[in-house]
Amino acid sequence: MEVEAKYWSPSNEKVEKTLVHLGAKKVFSGTMEDVYFAHPSRDFGKTDEALRLRKLEGTSELTYKGPRMHQENAKAREELTLRTDSPLAAQRIIERLGFKEFHTVRKTRTSYILDKLRIELDDVESLGEFVELEVMTESPQRSAELLELARRELSLVKLEPKTYLELIIETLSARQKQK
Repeated sequence: MEVEAKYWSPSNEKVEKTLVHLGAKKVFSGTMEDVYFAHPSRDFGKTDEALRLRKLEGTSELTYKGPRMHQENAKAREELTLRTDSPLAAQRIIERLGFKEFHTVRKTRTSYILDKLRIELDDVESLGEFVELEVMTESPQRSAELLELARRELSLVKLEPKTYLELIIETLSARQKQK
């Protein structure tokens, strides 16, 4: 189970300096493209599920995300991931099964590990900078405590409960209404 909390970043540069000072280990830096798919017979928006193909440099990950189980200042959800070195083949299989490409989220990410915590510094195209705090666990309650400690240490204030996809859809919808 993944337990995570996402915050609007006060400044990814500032957060990164704090992480380095705390002894966090940088484990990734690069761009990624997340392609989300619509199910052929059910509305993932209503069931709160997601099927995502994440395309990274030279590899990809197909991830199913189950419905969110909300906790105070964090969310937990089942997450199943399959890695492949062929994003094109993975996307073709998904599409042959009847799934349709729904939307793509592009971002630049820098990832750190600090003890049991994974910290993602994201700059999301058309949204801005965010910090995600993640713990993989069997105990969501203990994870929430760790996330709160990290939040305070990194001076994160503005919690964002929505996914990047939800935020982008809202932004696009608001722009359409303004026209």
